[in-house]
Order: sequence, then structure tokens, then C-alpha cells
Amino acid sequence: MAAAPLAPGFVAELTAALTAALATALTAALADRDRAQAVAVLDVLAHLVANTQRVQCAQRGCGAGVQRALTLYAGDLEVARVGCRALSNLALAGRSAVVPLVRDGAHTALMVAMQAHPGDAEVARFACGALHRLAGTVDDSLRLARDSARLVMAAARGIGGGVKAVQDTHAWLEELEGATDTASLLVRAGAHTVVIAAARAHADDAGVVRAACSTLWALAGEADNKVPLVRGGAHTAVMAAARAHSGDVEVVWAACGTLYNLAMAVDNQARLVRAGAHTAVTAMMRAEPEDDIVAVAACGALQNLACTASNGVPLVRDGAHTAVIAAARAHSGDVAVVRAACATLQNLASADDNRVSLVRDGAHIAVMAAARARSGDAEVAQAACATLLKLSLTDGTRAPLVRAGAHVTVIAVARAHSGDRSVVQGACATLANLACVADAAVPLVRDGAHTVVATAVRKYGGDLRLAQAACGMMQNLAVASVNMVPLVRDGAHKVVMAAARAHSGDVEVVGSACGTLRNLSTAAENQVVLARDGAHTAVMAAVRGHARDVKVAQAACCTLWDLALAADNRVPLVRDGAHLSVMAVVRAHAGDMEVVRIACHALSNLSRAVDTRAPLMRDGAHLVAMAAARAHSSDLE
Repeated sequence: MAAAPLAPGFVAELTAALTAALATALTAALADRDRAQAVAVLDVLAHLVANTQRVQCAQRGCGAGVQRALTLYAGDLEVARVGCRALSNLALAGRSAVVPLVRDGAHTALMVAMQAHPGDAEVARFACGALHRLAGTVDDSLRLARDSARLVMAAARGIGGGVKAVQDTHAWLEELEGATDTASLLVRAGAHTVVIAAARAHADDAGVVRAACSTLWALAGEADNKVPLVRGGAHTAVMAAARAHSGDVEVVWAACGTLYNLAMAVDNQARLVRAGAHTAVTAMMRAEPEDDIVAVAACGALQNLACTASNGVPLVRDGAHTAVIAAARAHSGDVAVVRAACATLQNLASADDNRVSLVRDGAHIAVMAAARARSGDAEVAQAACATLLKLSLTDGTRAPLVRAGAHVTVIAVARAHSGDRSVVQGACATLANLACVADAAVPLVRDGAHTVVATAVRKYGGDLRLAQAACGMMQNLAVASVNMVPLVRDGAHKVVMAAARAHSGDVEVVGSACGTLRNLSTAAENQVVLARDGAHTAVMAAVRGHARDVKVAQAACCTLWDLALAADNRVPLVRDGAHLSVMAVVRAHAGDMEVVRIACHALSNLSRAVDTRAPLMRDGAHLVAMAAARAHSSDLE
């Protein structure tokens, strides 16, 4: 005969009756000072397996009852053990239980128990575990970056209880999402000091150390706690724990996570490095090279530490960058590790003294590999481009970067993220720096650097920094004679002319644009095309806008000199007033022999067409030339 189904609501009614009975029994036992009864009720609370039971017990004031028991029997070790275990178990139910437990002072009771029984590992283990749960879950930003299943299993192993513990722990993690308000309360109450003391007193007990480090990790997730925790020595406690228990991955996780959280506070960063947090973190990475949780937490910690400028050189000196590079390679399939590694290398590359070492040890190879493997990830793209940009700021790193194909990576990233202005800016600035390498111009053009920059300028024409980088790069690329015709064919001259028009008041853009046109115009095949597309009017406008700038004057007159070598250009040039611009340059720079010499060559070439001589005479070109000859009579040219 089959069992009759339970009536609707029967389980809920049974749970309510059970939890009410437990609360009543505990209250009565304490009122009657019945120690044996109190211990029996506490033991039941310590072994509840359903979250609904835990929550209802917490809401019915069992937390306050446990606190009273711990106070009433403060010197009783058995009560301390079972009471701490009861609070640890109740806190498993998550926020619904944690809030009333903290409200009822569970944290202070735990702290008192630990202080009353400093030598007992079981009290320390369960009290630290309870404080960990009261403090809230681990930091959200880090937890989302790792394998949640592994974290749940680790938490379950830490509290014991097999499959059921795994299920309860998973529910706890989900319910405590984002709950960090209790963490501040706990630190204000001094919970961290008793936890640190427990970790030191029971340094050889893995269970205590594991619970203590996990608690400090959770406490460090709250912004207001970070500085007080470092002031109280939390960082030295977890570093010592990680050294003593380097083979315990859960201790290493918690130690790394704590240092990651503490390093988020700018006020902590220099102090942490002085205390050796960076060497501790890199040691953990090397001890657990395949563990993704350690990798992401450690890289994140180093990323944060490297935000303080004074930390950059010590970090590289002590090998933090090589540990990060190794992590990026070993965890290339984990986007969180790759992002953190690239961001760390970006920060480290901010220090001038680090760049040669970083390139020597392969930092550029690491970020290039990351950018290729994660071509669609904007965060990786930004960090990779920013790292390569910073590395390219030093003369001694540019040639190795080009040899390694950094420009190819940057070009690919810029194409893949053409809609991301910051990525495009960084890519173009990097290419501009790499174009300063003597032998880089040909491979850069061969691999399409100029087309990427041209596309960027067309899309973000109003961006001054982008225009400066683009025109500077084009000028350097156009130095190589084999590049001149391909650059004009692909419209490089139009790009710099447009940039000069859009930023006519910026002498850097205008000067580089004129320099580019000067270089391009030396190729005979380009001269007619350049004049047809208005290169002469661009340099004439530049002279008008920056009449006193010697570099602009020289580049403009050189361009007109070269353009006038083509017979088909002379009449259009004079018709458009090129000679008037040249004459104005001579007057403005009458004392500069080099400028005057170039200007005279330009006028000479313009006069070689029969149809240009009359307008040149009419406008006084001959008078300007004669005055120049008198002023610089010693110059035979």
C-alpha cells in the first residue's frame, strides 16, 4: 500500500514548529542555566541541513541565543566549540540569515570566544568560518572571472559535509551576491584583529589558516575596509599563511584574493610593495602555475600594485613581469587571466626604466599573442595596444618591436576594433612611434600601416592626437623612396591634407603634413597627381597660417619646388598663386639662407614655362629674387 501524500504546507508547518521549538528550548535552557540542555540545542543548530531551517532559526533569535550561551559559559571550551559551529552553520543560509545574525551580535560573540580560547584550533576554525560567511561572499569582480564550480567545491571542502555541503554552499554564494555591508561592520568591530591573531596562533593548522584567510579575503572586498586591514597587518598574515601552506591551494586562493582586494586601494599600494606583497604573489603563481584562480587573482593584484608609479620599477626588478608573462601563456584560454596580465604589463610599461627589460623578457610577445588569440575582446585589445604604445616610447625598444611584428598585431587590432576610438588612437600612436625606426618604413607600408591610419583619420577626423600621430607617421613612411608611389596611390597625401585643413591651427599637424607632401613630391611619378589633388594649395595654406614657422616654410617651398619640376604643373601652380606664397616666405624668412635658397629654386622652376613668366614679372618675383641674391651674395647656389 502506497504512502499517503503529504498535505500542502505540511513541511513548512513542520519546519516552523521545529525552529520555534529550538528557539524556545534554547531560551529556556539559558534562563534555567541548564548547561547540558543548552549544549544539546546548540548541537542541533550546528547540524541543521536545510536552509529554510537555518533562516527561520536565525530570524527567531537563535543567533542571539547562541551569543548569550557563549557569554554565559565564556570559559567553557565545549560550549565555545559547539556555539561557534552553530553560528557557522546558520550563516550558511546566506543573507537572509546573516542580517539577523549580525544584528543580534553573532560576530562579537565569535570574537569573544576566540579571545577566550586562543589556543583551541576547533574554536578558531569554526569562528573564522562563521566570520567569513558573515562578512559576505568573495569579491564579485574576481569571482565572476573564475570557475564558480571550483570555488563552490573549495568552500564545501573547507566546511565539510560532502554533497549536501556543496549544494548549501552554492545556494549561499548565489544569495549573498553583492552583499558586503556586514563586512564594514565586522572590521569596525575588530573582527579582523582576532582573525589575524588566530591565523598566527594556529599557523600550523590548515583548517584554521584556511578559514582565517577566507575571512580576510571577504572582509577586504569592502572598499572602506582595505586601508584598516593593511594597517592591522592582514597582508602580512595572509603572506605568512601562503608561505607556510604553499601546498594548500585553498589557502593560496584566499591569500591571493586578499592581496588583490587590498591592492585596489591606492593608499595601500606602496606599503604593500614595501612589505613584499608582489614577491609573495609571484611565488604563489609559480607554486600553482596551472591554477586559474591563483593566476587571475595574482595578476589582478600585480595590476593594482603597478598603478602606483613608484612601484613599477621594483616590480620589474623582482620579476613580477616574468610571472605575469608565464601566466598569460599558461592560461591563454582564460580571458580573465589574459585581461589581467595585459593590464599588468600595460601598467608596468608606464615606467621609462622598465621598457627595455620588458621587451628583452618578451612582454611584447605576450600581449601580441593575447591580442591575436582574443581578437574580438575589446578589453584585451585596449590593454595590448596601450602596452605596445608605451613600450614604443623608448628608442631602444622600437627596432625589436618591429622585428617581432608588433606593427602587424597593432594593424590587425585596429581593423578588428575600428569602432573603438581608444584602441584606434593607441594603434596609430604606436605605428607612428615604430615608423621612427630607420628600417621600419618599408615593412610598415608593405603590411598596410598607412591604410589603417588613413581609415582612422577619415573616421575620427576631429581627433587632434590622432591627426598628429597620423601625419607624423606618414612623414616618416614617405622617407623611403620605394614607399612614395604606393603611398600616393593609396591616398596618403589626401589624408594629411585633410588633417591639415581640419587642424589648421596646430603647427605639429601642419608641419608633419607639409613634411609628408615634401617627401612624396620628390618622386617624379607623384608630382602631377599631387598637384591635381591640390597638394600645392595645402602647403600654401600652411604658409599663410604659420608664416613664421621655419619648418613649415622649408617643407612648403620644397614641395612647390618639386611640383614645379613637372612641366604640366607650372601654369596651374602660378595660376593658383604658388609664387606669391613662395615670395611671402622669402620676405618672412629673409635672414634664413636655407629657406631663401629653397624658395629661389621654387621660383626658378615656376619660371621655366613661357606662360608663367609674365605673371611672375607682374607680381614682382624677379624683385624678390634679386633682393635675396643681394642679401645672401656669398651663397653661390
